[in-house]
Amino acid sequence: MQYLMIKDAIEEQIESGMLKSGHKLPSERVLAESFSTTRITLREALNHLALSGKVYKEERRGWFVSTDTLSFNPVTDTDFAKVCQKQKWHYAVSSISAQRVLAPKEIAETLQLPPFSYVIMQTKLWTIEGRKAAVQYQYAPEKQFSNIAMIDEDANLTEYLKVHYLCESQKNRVKVEVAPATELESSTLNISSGSMLMSITQTAINNQNISYLLQVLRISHDLVTIEIE
Repeated sequence: MQYLMIKDAIEEQIESGMLKSGHKLPSERVLAESFSTTRITLREALNHLALSGKVYKEERRGWFVSTDTLSFNPVTDTDFAKVCQKQKWHYAVSSISAQRVLAPKEIAETLQLPPFSYVIMQTKLWTIEGRKAAVQYQYAPEKQFSNIAMIDEDANLTEYLKVHYLCESQKNRVKVEVAPATELESSTLNISSGSMLMSITQTAINNQNISYLLQVLRISHDLVTIEIE
């Protein structure tokens, strides 16, 4: 099939190093002309490469060659910043929102909170190697941490709880799945509506076996490799 031949040709150039990480591919029109094919067939080839993590698409910008993947063990790694630092990846974190909210049912159940409990919710954008790569949601029970509502919205919540409340994860409950991007995630990450993201949910548990932090990382699947030891 023609789309497989196109996929193999582009993949060969990536693996040979002719197309390097972060390289922008020619426009779909130019690529279709180069392979003497239709844009429909070309997109099928590109979508297969995207599924295998070789390329990714940004809305209104085009297709790019993916970088190497970041290794992440969600069972032991709670602070994603330290994961990036350890593997020497350039990253930046910016606040999307920070608010005090009544805990939704799923959040309350996960953190074992009684009805009408409030949580501090932080939503942040992670830019990795210059690419808008992930949206992270963090929830901490207000009742468990006095004055946490005063936390700066740009603060690293994981590190803040460790320094100010001596809360450090002894174990994590983890759920990993693939889910479609929400409207917020699509617009923030500049990806097509409904694009699939890897969703990594971690519930941090302290040495008293109490759940004290829930965080959900929604990240482009070509950027991360889950390695559980």
